[in-house]
Amino acid sequence: MAVIGNPNLWANTFPDDLIPKILDLVVSAWKTFIKPAHDENEVNITSKFRSSLINLKDFRQLPVTIQREIPEDDLQTGKERGRIDLRFTHGYREDIYFAFECKRLNKIDSKNKINSLAPEYVKEGMMRFVIGKYASSVDKGGMIGYVMNGNTDTAIRAVNRNINNNKESLKISNPNALCSSSLRPDSLEIKETKHELDNRNFMIYHIFLAC
Repeated sequence: MAVIGNPNLWANTFPDDLIPKILDLVVSAWKTFIKPAHDENEVNITSKFRSSLINLKDFRQLPVTIQREIPEDDLQTGKERGRIDLRFTHGYREDIYFAFECKRLNKIDSKNKINSLAPEYVKEGMMRFVIGKYASSVDKGGMIGYVMNGNTDTAIRAVNRNINNNKESLKISNPNALCSSSLRPDSLEIKETKHELDNRNFMIYHIFLAC
C-alpha cells in the first residue's frame, strides 16, 4: 500500500522518544497550574489542566495533540469501551496514542478525614490498561494521581500496597510493584510498573501530582 506523506505518521507504535517529553510536560505544567479545591473531582481538574498542557506543549513545540474524554471504541464491533481521560496522539492512526487515566488520591472528606482511594486507582484505573480496555494496540500508558492533600509519600505507599495486593490480576512482571522511573530515575513523583500481558509486555508510567 502506498503511503502519502511522512510514513512515520502511520507507524504501528507511539514514538518512544516522545514519552519522556510527555512526562516532563505533565510535571512542568502542574508547577504553574492553579491547584484545585480539595473537593473537586478529577474530571473538572483534568479539563482545566488540559489547557495548561496545551499551552506548554505549543510553547515547547511538542508534536502531539492532546484530547480529553475521548471515546475508545472497539474497532471490530464499534462498541464504546470507555472514555480516555487524556490522550496524546502523534500521526494519523486512531489506535496509536499515549493515554493517561486520571484518579484522585488522598481525598479529604467533609469530616476532614483522608480516603486514600488507592484501590480505585488500581482497580478502576490501572486495570483498564491490563484488560485492554484502553491502549490495546500499544505497549505504554500512564496514570496521573491527583494527591488531594498534597502528601505524595503516603499516596505512593498506599498505591504500592494495593498493587502488591493485586499483582496477579495486574500481571506485574517485575519483582517489585511500583518502581523508580527508568526514564526519570531521579524523580520522586514519577514511577512505573511493568506488566506481562497475554499478547505483549506493557509499561505504565505513574505521575503523582501534589494538590
